[in-house]
Amino acid sequence: MKTGLVSISFRKKSPKEIIRATKESGLEYIEWGGDVHAPMGKVKLAREIRRLMHGSGLKSASYGSYFGLIYHCDEHFPMPFKYVLKTAKALSAKTIRVWLGWPFCGCKKGCNVFLCEKYFNKNVTITKNLCREAKKYGITLSIECHWKTLTDDYHDTLRFLEAVGADNLRLYWQPNHERGFEYNVEALKALRPYISNVHVFNWNEKGEKASLSDERGAREWTEYLRILNDENASERICFLEFMPDGEISSLTAEADALRKILSEVEK
Repeated sequence: MKTGLVSISFRKKSPKEIIRATKESGLEYIEWGGDVHAPMGKVKLAREIRRLMHGSGLKSASYGSYFGLIYHCDEHFPMPFKYVLKTAKALSAKTIRVWLGWPFCGCKKGCNVFLCEKYFNKNVTITKNLCREAKKYGITLSIECHWKTLTDDYHDTLRFLEAVGADNLRLYWQPNHERGFEYNVEALKALRPYISNVHVFNWNEKGEKASLSDERGAREWTEYLRILNDENASERICFLEFMPDGEISSLTAEADALRKILSEVEK
């Protein structure tokens, strides 16, 4: 498995600073966030980031677009998806990460987000159309496993992926810190065939951050990555997301901890 960084780990840092720190930490890839560093539709800026990446020998593997497929049953994202595609293309990113809904969105009528069939079916239709658009650009879409969205429960996630049935629709996995280790292992095993990349962080059930070198974090991530160490492992990227203290100076230590876990898994 390869290693990388999610740029939104350091929203207050410039692309130049993030590229420099990523290079120094020995990571290979960056997923650029579409909220601060590479805003959707800012193609010229995305090209400049690509130039900086190329000069540092790094690759923009993914575009974290923050494009929510749907917000409520009748509300779509206001920006045309073509601008997201053009931004990703300018970055030379082969994957666009999208959100299957938005945290706490649900149905305006008060239905639970995970039970509303209208919400579910509209997401399926929208996603099929977006996958067709992305294919014209040679781009894969990856929905993010994120709590408080339609992917909060892995059964819903599997149902959705099967309903869309697109060969360029994949999944970004991350542990659901509200569900516990046993649930996350079960979910990971079930979703593994669809998983492209992984967001790596160590949070407890309260959302409190800790280092990957923490005993619990190292133990749990060793198991997660062992499950993902299958025939598709060489294509997957483990993106570090958020430092335990929020500081860019901690990136090298976290990268070292991730590589240590991977070396144990890949023995």
